[in-house]
Amino acid sequence: MKKKIIIIICLAILLLIFLYFRCIYGWYEFKFYKETPREYISNTIVTKKDYSTDSTAIVHQIKGFVKNHQESFYSEENDGSTQIILDTILYSPDHKKIAAFIISKNSTTKQLMPDKKNKWYYNATCYLGTKQQNSLILSWIGPNYTSNDVESISKRIRNYYLKQKSSNTQNNKDNYNIDDIRYWSKSIDWENLEHNRKMQKDFEEEKLRNPENVYDPNDKK
Repeated sequence: MKKKIIIIICLAILLLIFLYFRCIYGWYEFKFYKETPREYISNTIVTKKDYSTDSTAIVHQIKGFVKNHQESFYSEENDGSTQIILDTILYSPDHKKIAAFIISKNSTTKQLMPDKKNKWYYNATCYLGTKQQNSLILSWIGPNYTSNDVESISKRIRNYYLKQKSSNTQNNKDNYNIDDIRYWSKSIDWENLEHNRKMQKDFEEEKLRNPENVYDPNDKK
């Protein structure tokens, strides 16, 4: 009898620990993510020339976002001294769509509460892009991660998009990792992307027609 009571108590403790980490910390460290099925893993290959050309175009466009405080770089901490690191580019099978993992590097002196133990801090996020003729249009989809270690944040953004994304129970419509060939045609990310671009286009047109009715936080006084 005593042995059964001990077993029950141990099981209860384990259950409480599970619920604690699951509810408070999201169970990130212990969750078993859904790997992309082998038959759906994307093995898209691009030439070094195309990768280099796209890298240049992506970094150039991202620097424009930094300068104008657009997309994920809306914060004032992003300025001319912000360094951009292009971590990875992933391609759709037809090469018409891309996903880019972007890491920005800033001095900790820019923080509201500067970290005196570290000189730099890094932000990582993801941008999706579509190629139209000779142009590449990028849009931010997130999420954002912050760290004082560039290798750690690189692993974190990769882990999310290559493992964790398909395990996101908060969005049942989006159950594909980014290395899944189905992601490029079936993910809700692309639908949201087009919707946001249309809203931005409508906003810009309304701004031209009736500027007095439109507030744009990016406008300089």
